[in-house]
Amino acid sequence: MNLFITNSFLRDQDFQVKSPLMIYKGGVSYELIAKARNQIRQVFKRNKLGYKIQSVFMELAHNILLHSEEKNNMGDYESVGTLALDEREGYYLLMTGNVMGNASVEKLTSHCEFINSLDRKDLIDFKIELSEKETHKDSKGGGLGLVQIVLLSGNSLQVVTERINDQSTYLGFCAKIPKENAKSLDTTKKTPPEDPKEE
Repeated sequence: MNLFITNSFLRDQDFQVKSPLMIYKGGVSYELIAKARNQIRQVFKRNKLGYKIQSVFMELAHNILLHSEEKNNMGDYESVGTLALDEREGYYLLMTGNVMGNASVEKLTSHCEFINSLDRKDLIDFKIELSEKETHKDSKGGGLGLVQIVLLSGNSLQVVTERINDQSTYLGFCAKIPKENAKSLDTTKKTPPEDPKEE
């Protein structure tokens, strides 16, 4: 199933939705993000994997909300984009797509290439640097959120683009999150039953 109707996305297997747990295409609002997050919670219950997927989803969805140049003209002027959570063997894929200006996309893809080139220690240092910069200016964010996605997923953030015209480009992100280490976050300790003692 292809939700990203451009040639670049059609050629990329990671952007082909094969076993979807969640799919949405349309206006993105804070209310919509909250509903989608609750759906993820219901699927994964209380485990570290679920919280990791929620966090990555929030970063990607927030990026659409703030930066998509395609708007819903039904009165509320919502940012428009595509969100998908897909299950694969051994990992999950969180995918988003939206329209942005060409200059913004070029800057963002360059930023992603730099982030993907860093090891974990350098990513943490870069995150601290960006955090300090964003506290001193009015910023929509984006750069810091992408660093957080790579740190949470433990994998490079895949970026696919296709130019629409001289003003706009369709931009897609894909974050891969391994299924391993999905331990419960339930802090209730249960004492195992003792073996019966033989008289």
